[in-house]
Amino acid sequence: MGLFDKLKDINEMRKQASQMQAMLAQQTVTGESGGGKVKITIDGNMDVKSVEVAPEVAGDKSEVARHVRSALEDTFKQHKKMLQKNFSGMLQ
Repeated sequence: MGLFDKLKDINEMRKQASQMQAMLAQQTVTGESGGGKVKITIDGNMDVKSVEVAPEVAGDKSEVARHVRSALEDTFKQHKKMLQKNFSGMLQ
């Protein structure tokens, strides 16, 4: 394989990566805590799209922090499932 072929392959991989990034930007997952007291939504590129905090926990900093952490963990779990669903064929 010559240098030109390698460059061609690199450009093709960049193009595919860009397409995957665009596709992931269109997909979102939401994680929540405490039965929906805190909800966090991210896109497939892990950009935070929204954070919602229910009024009943908004005044208690420690409760908000606990629920945000739990919601983030759930969001990451949902993100991992989404990635596995979308790219499971590529990994086999």
